[in-house]
Amino acid sequence: MTITQLDPAHSVAMGQWYDLMVAVTRHDLPDFPTPSRQEHTARFEHPWPTLTEEALLAWDGDRVVGAASYLLPQAENLSMVYLELIVHPQHRRRGIGTRLLEEVYAAARRHHRSVIEIQTVRAVPGGVARDEAGYRYLTNRAHQPGVTSIRSRCQIADHSGGDEATLAEAWTHADGYSLVQWRDAVPEEIVEDVAALQSRLMLDAPTGDLAVEQELYDAARVRGQEATELGRGHRSYSTAARHDATGQIVARTKLSFEANDDTHARQRVTIVEPAHRGRRLGLIVKSANHAYTRAHEPALRVIDAWNAEENTHMRAVNAMLDFQPVDCWSVFQLSVPAA
Repeated sequence: MTITQLDPAHSVAMGQWYDLMVAVTRHDLPDFPTPSRQEHTARFEHPWPTLTEEALLAWDGDRVVGAASYLLPQAENLSMVYLELIVHPQHRRRGIGTRLLEEVYAAARRHHRSVIEIQTVRAVPGGVARDEAGYRYLTNRAHQPGVTSIRSRCQIADHSGGDEATLAEAWTHADGYSLVQWRDAVPEEIVEDVAALQSRLMLDAPTGDLAVEQELYDAARVRGQEATELGRGHRSYSTAARHDATGQIVARTKLSFEANDDTHARQRVTIVEPAHRGRRLGLIVKSANHAYTRAHEPALRVIDAWNAEENTHMRAVNAMLDFQPVDCWSVFQLSVPAA
């Protein structure tokens, strides 16, 4: 086995990495859509704002059997490396993951980073089976997750149609607010408000024992993120709540289509300004956004949402919208050892 630094211009290596991603997804997360080839091929041409990506590939002869891609923050969290490490199901338990992780440690030291953040999946009690090799690998080496999220899923085909009734009841608590909805790009007149809400996310979202710095957004950073999403082939639907007396956007949620699969959407950010909580605005914008998305995406069948285990409020909101737990996602932060 050999490990090489990826050259994004190497089309064969990029293609083999994509094939590996497909094989791993089908084995580990068969209920996920097939990874988007457009997303993959555009990842270096359309990078995320304030993040630099590098990748290492593990080769068995002329075949890629493992990959470690990692993001290096350039604005906040400058001590961090965000790592995704995958190994082909037929080549596991041969030390490939360990070798790749050692090389990522070396890369972290070169970039003067001290912490590597990585996420693993495991089953929930009574839920679908998951290959928990990654979770066991880390916990067997005395690493403990800093926070665990529950992935829950809403099956649109089985949905009882209760959104309308749920939304009507919630509105009785939210007099003085109105909705703003959009596809893809935030309307110019509210982009500063949306940026301010996005900046609150790390302050408000439960992060457990993770060491996380607040990410600060302005209009330019929001526009940069939108450009990356469009460049990678994403499309999204958003709903916000506006406080009518001030005109301020005080709540926002987003659904995103990120694969070449019109049936599957991911729930992205949902946030409510603290001064406007207690008025069911989170439930209102999420429920309204589901209806808005379905009106434009008739093929939509499933929505996946991730919420920290301790975020009981948002998990309760999701339960009201017929989300059911599927699996757990644990985030670990590994200290980079000295050379």
